Amino acid sequence: MAQIEITPHITSFHVELEWFKQPYPPNVFLIKDGGQGVLIDAGFGDDDSFKQRMEFLEANSDVKLKYIMLTHHHYDHSSGAQKLKEATGAEIVLHVDEEKWLLSPQEETGDFDIPEDQKELRKKAQEWREMAAKAVPDMCVEDDAVIKVGGITVHCLHTPGHTAGHLCFYVPEEKVLFSGDNVLGVGTAAIPPPPSGSMTQYVASLHRMKTVDADLLVPGHGPVVKEPQRKIQELIEHREQREAQIVGLLADGRDDVKSIVKAIYPELNKHLVSMATGQILSHLHKLQDEGKVTLEGKGPDTKVVAA
Repeated sequence: MAQIEITPHITSFHVELEWFKQPYPPNVFLIKDGGQGVLIDAGFGDDDSFKQRMEFLEANSDVKLKYIMLTHHHYDHSSGAQKLKEATGAEIVLHVDEEKWLLSPQEETGDFDIPEDQKELRKKAQEWREMAAKAVPDMCVEDDAVIKVGGITVHCLHTPGHTAGHLCFYVPEEKVLFSGDNVLGVGTAAIPPPPSGSMTQYVASLHRMKTVDADLLVPGHGPVVKEPQRKIQELIEHREQREAQIVGLLADGRDDVKSIVKAIYPELNKHLVSMATGQILSHLHKLQDEGKVTLEGKGPDTKVVAA
């Protein structure tokens, strides 16, 4: 476990997870002031992750943990919440629109799809979803809610897109924006199609996040971003370019999701086809929201009809 001071009031602690095959495990942060503290996200609920996080909190024994504030319900950010709550007495905070997704694990696939041949990991994912569902929020907040931590204020910004009730947290005293999974330290976020996600809302959320007066952006995965506005603008432009690419393919006569996915990702690993399909569907739903196309069918069999 490594503790990294981001500012005098904000600390990140990195938990090494040998079984986590992606390069950047979920980040968990402690905001502290005046003997009080909040965690931003809770990470995984496995015993090793929980043990390391408790060691971190015990090393900060001068801090009374008041809240565990979840950016969103996905189990890599939330499945550790109930254990941490029971151990510390902290209250779980979530956006009001996110509660139903947290408490309904049977409806949730998470923000990445696990191939069917990885049976052990799929089994663990189901366990984590069930762990996450035990973390019944003590406080459901709405946009612009403010949480006090000693003399520091944490502003809750409803920034849907990656999920329906995704929250970013802004600490104006430190000029730090916690971006959850809307903006990652490296790469781009997965934006699922409705009802769990929305490309329309995601792009709007990026524009809102860009207006926040932040010097640092701390993401749900990956390293700290030192030029937040530049990073966010790059993501906006990426989505604009992908949308233009899809519009061009539609104009060329590709009128179904499978053919669009194949054209954009010609050498895609079969394990990533489902995720890629979700991204294309998200963009198509945005075009439908704007009255530019009409969608017929579901999933990879969706047909696109000119509006």
